[in-house]
Amino acid sequence: MNIEEAVTAATAGSGALLSCLGQPVLAYHVTAIMRETDARHARQMQLALLRRSIEALVDDGLEGTEAERFASQFDGRVGSAWDLLHTAGDTSH
Repeated sequence: MNIEEAVTAATAGSGALLSCLGQPVLAYHVTAIMRETDARHARQMQLALLRRSIEALVDDGLEGTEAERFASQFDGRVGSAWDLLHTAGDTSH
């Protein structure tokens, strides 16, 4: 898996988030997370994106609980994609 594939896997099914944050913004942040090789720092970046995602979804009209659920699913995909990318030892850009 390469970074582009990891970003695609992480953002698949994120239509609501893509519409309120925008594809370029979301892709930028997920790409930055995927490029980070330090697991602790990558997780900090991921948590910041999770908080921003929840805020954006609520601002876009989702109820808090629904926004948290959606953002948590997205967060899980980002974490899984990062794990796949970095445990495979393939960090080609």
